[in-house]
Amino acid sequence: VLFIAPVSLYAQDRDFTTWASTGFKYKVKPAFTLSGKLEWRTKDDLNKTDRWGLDVGGSYSVLPFLKVAAGYEIHYRNRGESGWKFRHRYHFDGTLSTRVQRLKVSLRERFQHTFDSSGDEFRWRSRVKLAYDIPKCKIEPYASVEMYNGLNRGERFDVQRMRYRGGVVLPLFSDCWEADVFYCRQWESKARKNIVGVACTYSF
Repeated sequence: VLFIAPVSLYAQDRDFTTWASTGFKYKVKPAFTLSGKLEWRTKDDLNKTDRWGLDVGGSYSVLPFLKVAAGYEIHYRNRGESGWKFRHRYHFDGTLSTRVQRLKVSLRERFQHTFDSSGDEFRWRSRVKLAYDIPKCKIEPYASVEMYNGLNRGERFDVQRMRYRGGVVLPLFSDCWEADVFYCRQWESKARKNIVGVACTYSF
């Protein structure tokens, strides 16, 4: 183990990246919300654009503690020598949430199918999130852990990716705007990413 561990760590690719997005949430009815987002990501230690992404979807509150959602994404990705390529994705979500005094707890389960000219990728994503509602303050810190399980043939539901994320949500400009400023540590078997990001959302 002592001889193998350093070799394994050395073989892992490490990258520092940024994610930035702006989007909206429109409450059509008290239980039904439409959303959209435009996102930009970098790679290779901020030296290159990794992808542009557009995400549209909707969510419906079935019960006070249960929300279901669906969405579609299109990514325009920088594939290096292969050039820029389009990729598509759709997903279905179910989120259970509760509150323990000022602590908000949620579990989101998501099925997603990603596809492009090179093939299909099926994933089951499970995310646990904790957020703290600070008394008389609009700033809300949170932390989450998300696991990606493989659904493709031969993957046997093995863990393909982990994300450990911490951040803070705060008002921006007015009560309609909010910003999510975060740090995310992403693990994969052959790669690691340190991600710093900001997501701005307008609600109406």
